[in-house]
Amino acid sequence: MGLQPERRAVTMEGMASINSPITRVPSASLLAGALLLPSVAARAEVTLDTLFQDHAVLQRDRAIPVRGVANPGEKVTVTFGSLSVGGTAGSDGRFSVALPAMPASREPRELVVRGETGEARARDILVGEVWFCSGQSNMEWTVDGADESDRAKSAAAKLPIRSFKAPHVTANEPKNSVPGQWRVASAETVGGFTAVGFWFGADLARSFDLEVPIGLVDISWGGTRIEPWIPLDEMASSDFRQRAEDLRAAIDASRAIKPEDRARAQAEEDARYARELDGYWTKALANEPGQKAGWSKADVSLDGGAGGWASAEMPAYYPAMDRGLERFDGFVWVARDFAVPPAIAGKPLTLSLPAIDDCDIVWIDGVQVGSTVNNWTQPRRYAIPGGLAAGTHRITVCVLDMAGQGGFANGAMTLAADGVDAIDLAGGWKWRKGGGVPQAPAPMRRDVSRQPGTEPHEPAAIYNAMMAPCIAYPVRGTIWYQGESNAGEPDAYRKLLPLLMNSWRAKSGNPDMAWGVVQLAAFMPFVENEPAQGAWALLREAQYRGAIAGKGGMISATDLGDAADIHPRRKREVGERLAAWARNTVYGEQHVAWRGPELASATLENGGKVRLRFDHAQGLRASGDASGAPALGGFALAGADGRFVWADAMIMDDGRDGVMLSAPGVTDPVEVVYAWQNNPTRANLVNGASLPAVPFRVKVAR
Repeated sequence: MGLQPERRAVTMEGMASINSPITRVPSASLLAGALLLPSVAARAEVTLDTLFQDHAVLQRDRAIPVRGVANPGEKVTVTFGSLSVGGTAGSDGRFSVALPAMPASREPRELVVRGETGEARARDILVGEVWFCSGQSNMEWTVDGADESDRAKSAAAKLPIRSFKAPHVTANEPKNSVPGQWRVASAETVGGFTAVGFWFGADLARSFDLEVPIGLVDISWGGTRIEPWIPLDEMASSDFRQRAEDLRAAIDASRAIKPEDRARAQAEEDARYARELDGYWTKALANEPGQKAGWSKADVSLDGGAGGWASAEMPAYYPAMDRGLERFDGFVWVARDFAVPPAIAGKPLTLSLPAIDDCDIVWIDGVQVGSTVNNWTQPRRYAIPGGLAAGTHRITVCVLDMAGQGGFANGAMTLAADGVDAIDLAGGWKWRKGGGVPQAPAPMRRDVSRQPGTEPHEPAAIYNAMMAPCIAYPVRGTIWYQGESNAGEPDAYRKLLPLLMNSWRAKSGNPDMAWGVVQLAAFMPFVENEPAQGAWALLREAQYRGAIAGKGGMISATDLGDAADIHPRRKREVGERLAAWARNTVYGEQHVAWRGPELASATLENGGKVRLRFDHAQGLRASGDASGAPALGGFALAGADGRFVWADAMIMDDGRDGVMLSAPGVTDPVEVVYAWQNNPTRANLVNGASLPAVPFRVKVAR
């Protein structure tokens, strides 16, 4: 990723006008009183908390605290079917009235809360199993964007699954509500469900013979780190105390600034930014080879050849275009031709591109249509008010990455007019490497009005706005798919993951909340001469150790990745592996296998060989197609010099669930690795359930 921009997040305060889907019905006495006594109108109506909405699923076999807001001291009655329980709102107007534990039921019932000031209703409520589905983009990835979407749509209406989706919002203090609504799974709706969550829920539903409804609370946000998901007070009681205290001090200081002083400072900042932005591209491109050669022109040849234009599937980050760009910072030009049909000729158009890391300038037919400087998280939207003539046109994008990984995030690439199908620009493009990072510094706009703690990368920012309003809703557990944005920080992540897990348990009042963690899938090009890369392998180890420390389960997805895409499309397998974990460990189906082989020991044998033994290794074999027995791979040995060499591996047919290794030139091995690469293409050790072995790096015992 590139430089961290100062970017304003969508905050809860900015969404206060969004209506809740809960039906609120004022009582007749309240309406009459409002006509006679205007002061009564200021009294609060009865409202229910976020997840108590139409089509919700309540957790079976647990007391359900129905929460919401009324007037301070107001008596309320909660009715659900034949159940009726009373309670009183506290001095802050909050009430919590517990319904008794109930068995699963597919019978739709209505939840009603009545008070003196009115009533709130939530219709079509079921009782079943509820799970949080959280993390970054690979959890948020939808059924429509994944493989087997048609299969999911065909099955959706037959499965008792419902999903709640929260929008992306932030806050620097915990909130009581977040917008969003429950959706009933159907062929029409399931395309927008989390794909991992849907397949997880589908497998659970089938294991319960479709008699237990499944509720998926999808609270996820692509591209996010783990820190914004952790409550600030929990972080302040951990090894990350100083970071939490520094943020709290910054929040307090910001709130003390007078509004007029903040407005004045923002005006001065905007003026500075405008001055620096003016003429930036002229300076940045002054010595750029692509600019001098006219690569933005409509008639430039896109032919290949030595040093010419190469092909790539877009959108993509630099490493997915070409391995040689993995550590490149600078300009990469991409271009393609496209056709404008007569139906949209001359109509105003909007060009939509995903976020680009870090800067971009875009031309169509050699005419600049838009640019963005120093904002690697913001999807691009460029207006073309005059439209384009029918026929063939050329789009060229000059991408500038100044640090870290550059290129296009995943997302839509379209050219659209109102009321007409958009032109899809994703797919085959041409690309060409330009020069390095220019000397001209890229300006960055600071949002002076932004309060600290509201950027989506800051500690607790997402928890406060999206998770805090839902955390007390009873659930069975959480499935978590995140870590890509923390790659490179394995030591911290190993501590942060159990901190996250235990903090949600504490905040929910549910110390038994189950946690299923997905180990990162393979990504980036396979590197033949680097058997032990570290990088993502280290993060995977941190996930494995962190999940154990947090008393959760981890399923591996190293065999489900895509070298060219950080968002692999094989989400069904991920969801089903998580479901196998839940069925075994949470629901007691001990015959369901969920763990891949895990290293138990590595010992030196005669002749410089290393014997490995594994747990969960019944039926140990090398995976592969049906054409024949594939060679076992993915292992490497190193001697005292620390240089790893690919090892020859053989499964030992001696009933000890073992693998024997040897490597040419390594006569006295001291260390062994397996699947220790960003993309461990060679790693293919599985057990009889076809579950992949967990990556490892260990010293050889003597």
